[in-house]
Amino acid sequence: MVEPVATWKVEPGQYLNKSVLQGLLADSMPGSDAISSSIYLPPGAIEPFLRAASRDDQSWASHLTQANDSVLESATGIVGLQTGNQGWIIIPPFPVLEQITFPKWETAPLLQLLAAEYTIGVVLLRLGRFSVALYRGEKLVSSKTDARYVKGQHKKGGSSQKRFARIREGQIRLIYDKTCAAVRAQFEPVAKQIDYVVLGGESLTLNGFLRICPHMEQFQNRILGRRLNIRDPKRDTLEDVGHLLTQSRVYPITW
Repeated sequence: MVEPVATWKVEPGQYLNKSVLQGLLADSMPGSDAISSSIYLPPGAIEPFLRAASRDDQSWASHLTQANDSVLESATGIVGLQTGNQGWIIIPPFPVLEQITFPKWETAPLLQLLAAEYTIGVVLLRLGRFSVALYRGEKLVSSKTDARYVKGQHKKGGSSQKRFARIREGQIRLIYDKTCAAVRAQFEPVAKQIDYVVLGGESLTLNGFLRICPHMEQFQNRILGRRLNIRDPKRDTLEDVGHLLTQSRVYPITW
């Protein structure tokens, strides 16, 4: 994976927002006489495709085999677009819905995916602060943000350390409970309409939260694997999160 198509300079794995990606695709569109191809693989279809690729698909299988793990393990599938000796592998923000290959440059399914106005629940959580929000497309519909003090780590031993640990555990549980209550208030009235849930913040904190919040159970099959790197969940952050939700990861390839 090296040079991008045309004059676009994209680093492997770079995140592009929706409008920038649409511009890249428009500028990369081949002429009518160019040799080109496209491939769409849903989540879970990449490994089976590599194992059983037909003769016509061998070129794509060869290029995907050389891709890094973040491509091969994509939780939303992949889109591959090739023209001449160059092209792109794209990890879209939302799952590819159908496995299909084209003997031409075909962006319609990807553009349709990017244009979809999905209803998305977002949970941002770090020890001390959380935000729970609902989006329609990139637009923030509603949200709840709060902060609760959580003591830092205690290095001394003895009974004081145990007492400190109990206090800290109680504070962590309190912010978990507050976040869970916000999930119930924000998500449950529209639970059937939520297409996907996206998490962000500290992984260990989020994993602990998922274990204790019963209101997240009904959304388990709708939680996307990617997690937003949000350092400070707060109301001002939520406006930017809407754009992050529709970002794609892009990898330039040579054919």
